[in-house]
Amino acid sequence: MPKIITGRVITTEGLPLPGIAVTNGRDVVATGGDGRFAVEPHGAFITLTRPTGWHTDQWFERLPAGEAAAGTELVFQLQAVEQPLPYQFMHITDTHIDMAAPDEWAFDKGRLTTPDQLKEFIQDLPQLSPASRSVIVTGDLVDNGTAEEFAGLLDAVAGAPVPVNLVPGNHDHMHAGRSGRISRNNYIVNDGNPALYESLVGPRWFSYNVAGLHVVVMDWHTHELGLDHTVQEEWLRNDLAAAGEDAPYILCMHDQPGHPIMDRLPRKPLATFSGHWHTSRVVDIDGVLHVNSPTPFFAGLDYSPPMFREVTWDGTGLELNSRIMPARYLHNPDHAFDVDKATITGYDAKSGSSLVRWRHQLAGAGHRAGPTLAGDRIYAGSQIEDRPSGTVEALDAVTGELLWSAPTSSAVKTRPVLASGVVVVAEVNGAVTGLDATSGNRLWTTPSTDPYRRFAWQSPVESEGIVVLGDQSDLRALDAATGEVLWRRTDLSPHHNIVTHSSPAIIGDLVMVGFWPTPNSPIAVDLHTGKSIWHLPELQDDPWDTARNLRVTGTAAYDAGQDSFLVPAITSTAKLDRITGAVQWAVQHEGGYSPSTPVITPDGYVVTVTGKGLRMLAKDDGGQLWDVPVDGVAPFPMTAYRMKANPVMAAPSYEESSATLLLPGLDGVIRRFRLDGSQAGTYDVGVPLAAPLVAAGGGSYLTVGVDGGLLSLDLGAES
Repeated sequence: MPKIITGRVITTEGLPLPGIAVTNGRDVVATGGDGRFAVEPHGAFITLTRPTGWHTDQWFERLPAGEAAAGTELVFQLQAVEQPLPYQFMHITDTHIDMAAPDEWAFDKGRLTTPDQLKEFIQDLPQLSPASRSVIVTGDLVDNGTAEEFAGLLDAVAGAPVPVNLVPGNHDHMHAGRSGRISRNNYIVNDGNPALYESLVGPRWFSYNVAGLHVVVMDWHTHELGLDHTVQEEWLRNDLAAAGEDAPYILCMHDQPGHPIMDRLPRKPLATFSGHWHTSRVVDIDGVLHVNSPTPFFAGLDYSPPMFREVTWDGTGLELNSRIMPARYLHNPDHAFDVDKATITGYDAKSGSSLVRWRHQLAGAGHRAGPTLAGDRIYAGSQIEDRPSGTVEALDAVTGELLWSAPTSSAVKTRPVLASGVVVVAEVNGAVTGLDATSGNRLWTTPSTDPYRRFAWQSPVESEGIVVLGDQSDLRALDAATGEVLWRRTDLSPHHNIVTHSSPAIIGDLVMVGFWPTPNSPIAVDLHTGKSIWHLPELQDDPWDTARNLRVTGTAAYDAGQDSFLVPAITSTAKLDRITGAVQWAVQHEGGYSPSTPVITPDGYVVTVTGKGLRMLAKDDGGQLWDVPVDGVAPFPMTAYRMKANPVMAAPSYEESSATLLLPGLDGVIRRFRLDGSQAGTYDVGVPLAAPLVAAGGGSYLTVGVDGGLLSLDLGAES
């Protein structure tokens, strides 16, 4: 006879609670009329599913090892709580509690989030988000998976005014090291060992109910590694069966669940909530809402400000309210600009600057891609982060009059491209759409090759009627007129979660694009066939260690005079020969994760040192000619892994007529620099700018504020 663990589930008054689901991590049983249950030992825990209208902080028990687990008698005591509809909870993710000494520049060398920051935020929830009645944190709770970090995490959430539910992530299993591997699903991830998490934090998969909504938590990382995917899936089948076939549920994991998980679910959830990518992405896939949220205490890899999401369940569906983290929790000064929703749904800032010729509020918020000027028309995309939605809009370039607006099924964080009368736009879910340039009518849509895995932030590029776009595991070319896929490259890299901001650079028949962390150097392929032109080095045993200096984070510039590419890399700028791809020089600099394209001037190459300022490099050897720090009061950080809100992120524009550079800033100021690095003036437009300026002729420029305001600026006047 197998050994049995028995127990009771009772109220605080000692009354039995029947029908409560209890699990050993694989099997799920229900308590009887006397509140009793019996289950075989399996795994490290016995866990109950907290039912609607009841709560307990002691919802799991650790089992003694070995034979001692048999015959254990457990008691779970539940307290009645009111859970009226609508029910609001908060979603945050990737807190990355780090106990290292402070260092504002390097994410892997310095502090990310302190326990005190998280604790202050959690304790302030009754004032900051008074309607939120619980919190779920979807993984990478700590940065290195150490016991010290877990102690800081648990102290931060202890005594929280609302229940805080913790989900494990890949960093939470790193206590044995960060070595990388390619998973069973062709995904580059780190190796992991969940033992320390279980011993210090608790179960890695479980469920609970709030106001009639079933919440399912799973451990994506160990599922992806193949350590326990079969038992997690068996538990999930049993858990959903116990919940009832009509019970609405959401799935919470560290990473956006893909086909290996979604295709094996017993039935569809209403939504999934995840992190891992350090991005803001809300998409609908086959009727399921997928919410991927950015980091709350430092800027994301998609250059999103620190954010959190309020989620409201009304008994039938879910609504999102995405909010920027207030500056006080980042230890930054407050700013007069209203930032709570400004980068999410758009906010009419109504700049009073005399430099603004006209202003048009896009249907959603802006980002950092900027508009496209084509003849007498402007094309711009926008994002709405509270639902799977975006827009593409066409305006008259002279008057700013709206000519047409076309909705998209997910956010547009890229710059549309005009090709042969077709406006080609990439949505964040990876779908590509062709719109009639005159009317905005949809001509064609090429579906995403995998909407679970495509996180599209890079703008499409066109040449000869061919549009090239995509990430390192799915680079492709489309016919601009029809949307037909002309070629695809899926062999360049395994899949991973580092979002790509580098658009291709097309010179003749050569398409050059770089990524990070893999492939471990930029690639060049033929525009018409997709076949490789440059040699691509092989990956070694550990794909993270083979990633060299050429980990590209932005779009390259082409210097025709020297037939070379200038590549913005994660902590460097490199110059590559166009013919062979050979590195002519590479120079290191601070300001990592710069997405900005270098600017070619007669005197040298100007690079944006993100979060710092501008720097000019010599053309022959990359030597530093000058360095200009830029500071100012920005409303929020947008540079990846930074808490400091520095205004410098966008690339400057080179104005040939005056031989000057125009640098837009997140502080709403445009700075003009001479080619010797001296400042020639400033223009205060009053709107945070993360997109570069687009020259419109006669001293006028176009740009999009992060609030979604498309501005026509007259910078010919005195500053």
